This record gives sequence, structure tokens and C-alpha cells, in this order.
Amino acid sequence: MLVIAEGIGYAAAGIGTVMFLPQVIQCFKTKKTKDISLLTYTLLALSTFLWTIYGVVLMLFPVVLVNSVICMLSIFLLLLKRRYG
Repeated sequence: MLVIAEGIGYAAAGIGTVMFLPQVIQCFKTKKTKDISLLTYTLLALSTFLWTIYGVVLMLFPVVLVNSVICMLSIFLLLLKRRYG
């Protein structure tokens, strides 16, 4: 049963990470970030940072994996937003 739960965790981590890539790629290519919500991505970065800490404390690798990657992607989008506004 634990193997199934871990498989689900890794699948969720993969999907969670991949779902942010199109937005990041689009903003990076077009340099258009006008429609990106500053508040939403700031809160997302904070939330995923806290989830990463939670995952580290409880040694839940899928939680750490997905949230650390999404946190970095969110911060990258925030940097793009600041630069291209």
C-alpha cells in the first residue's frame, strides 16, 4: 500500500511541476507578464516554500520535490514580472 501511495505522490509531483512550465515558457519567450497576478504568484511562492519546509521536516520527498520546483518557478515568474511588468 505504501508503494502505491508513493507512486501517487510522485505522479502528483510530476503533474504539479509540469503544469507551471507552459506559463513560465510563454512569459520567458514573449516577455509579456502584464496578465500575471503579482499577488497570486507571491502567495504561491510563499505557500510552496512553507510546504517545502513541511516536507523536509516530515521527510516526504514528493512534497519537497514538487513544492521546491514550483516555488522556484514562481519566483522566476515574479522576477520576469518585475523586469517586464
